[in-house]
Amino acid sequence: MRVLLALTLLLGTPAMACDPDAMDLALSEICAAATEGAAEAVQAALPSARAGEVADLESQLASLRRLCAEGDPAVAARDAARLARLAGRIEARADQPRPASL
Repeated sequence: MRVLLALTLLLGTPAMACDPDAMDLALSEICAAATEGAAEAVQAALPSARAGEVADLESQLASLRRLCAEGDPAVAARDAARLARLAGRIEARADQPRPASL
């Protein structure tokens, strides 16, 4: 009986509307923080990256910054995590010896 009464009270209260400007600002802040974290990971990985990887990392980072400013910040934040992961793998590879070239 108490559960039904509590459920009735919860369902009877009007939903509060979200402020779209505040939500946009919050998403932009999240996007900027994620992109900055990815940028730090890319900077740490650059000394271990191969020539083609350097250009790819920098290109992806620039794309993230554009997407954050002009596109979908949620997609940019997700892609920033992927870029940071890639940079981490490149940086971790530095401890392994490179194969000998002929």
